[in-house]
Amino acid sequence: MTTPSDKILVQAVLGGEKPAFGDLYDRYAPLVRAVCYDTTQNLADAQDLAQEAFMRAYEKLGHLRNPDVFGRWLVAIARMRCREWRRQRSRERDRRIRAGNPGSVCDGPANDDRIERLREMITRLPEKERLALHTFYLQGASSENARRIMGLSRSGLYRVLERARERLGRLLVQGQEDIL
Repeated sequence: MTTPSDKILVQAVLGGEKPAFGDLYDRYAPLVRAVCYDTTQNLADAQDLAQEAFMRAYEKLGHLRNPDVFGRWLVAIARMRCREWRRQRSRERDRRIRAGNPGSVCDGPANDDRIERLREMITRLPEKERLALHTFYLQGASSENARRIMGLSRSGLYRVLERARERLGRLLVQGQEDIL
């Protein structure tokens, strides 16, 4: 049994089959949460932002011109919501500082174990490389789906992944040297 394409699922949702959006959610939720986690460095906030991105996508689904690019469109919505979140956090931080309460300005998870260090190193990568890593490795998308989501050719995807792996390797080696 083959899985329906994004286009078929989008058309089903627009035709009144609401459960088809659940299939789109299941397909893209890990990727959207990963994109949001890159911004928040906090799982709860990332999950909230991902939910908001999916809600916006559902509300605006009728405006999507090409249903074949649903994944890329959804990631763009998530990125936009993350930018809004960053601006809101910045305004809140500025208000706290002006009010003389700088406490909790540096909210965030502790980076004392290897997984947290790796996550932190991934956040240092350029956005395109982070998205490629999340899409292909962390979400486990096929190369065809990953390249489609990123809007790249197959060779373009592999070049971005190669650069990301090389840069991540250098960052990890540099991080080890800093610890020693």
